[in-house]
Amino acid sequence: MKLYCHPVSPYARKAMILARHHGIELEELKAENNGIEGYAAGDNPLGKIPALEWQPGQYLFDSPVICEYLDNLSDSPILPNDPHGHMLNKWQHALGDGLSDAVYNYRYETVRPKELHWEEMILRHETTIRNVITTLDQICDWLGGPWSYGNLAIITALDYASYRAGHIDWRTLSPKLSDWHAGFTDDPAYKATYDYPN
Repeated sequence: MKLYCHPVSPYARKAMILARHHGIELEELKAENNGIEGYAAGDNPLGKIPALEWQPGQYLFDSPVICEYLDNLSDSPILPNDPHGHMLNKWQHALGDGLSDAVYNYRYETVRPKELHWEEMILRHETTIRNVITTLDQICDWLGGPWSYGNLAIITALDYASYRAGHIDWRTLSPKLSDWHAGFTDDPAYKATYDYPN
């Protein structure tokens, strides 16, 4: 199978980590379309990453769908079957993706020319980032370890927040969350997919 991805993308990185965690071999292809990194060409109508070519010419997207598919290939899936655990993990996964969304939106609002900045929207995205960090701090004891379907999205989102919205120092805002996050940084799947500049 081919995974069109980019290591800076927290959405793509979830799939990259999960594949390594389960020992699933993927051909990871750095997505680029017409010189624009992070966009997949071909038969993916959204043009977004990650995109998993799971059958010739057939693509799975978006990232939660890919993660569930890869998880189901394993004899030891990390998404629980029991209704409560299943929904709790999906809620946590959505919270992580929501953090990534807010960071992404903040980033692209602020890289436009200064005269095009929409300050109210920048504040909205910053507020969302802070609200998610506060929530994660409150539920830190639920996030568990090692990898779960829920915390997979949270770990990658926190790294993305450090990279793209570093002025919101979530580690200082939430030392407990920072300590929890640090428990993953020596994991081989984490280290193999971490490609942010130091």
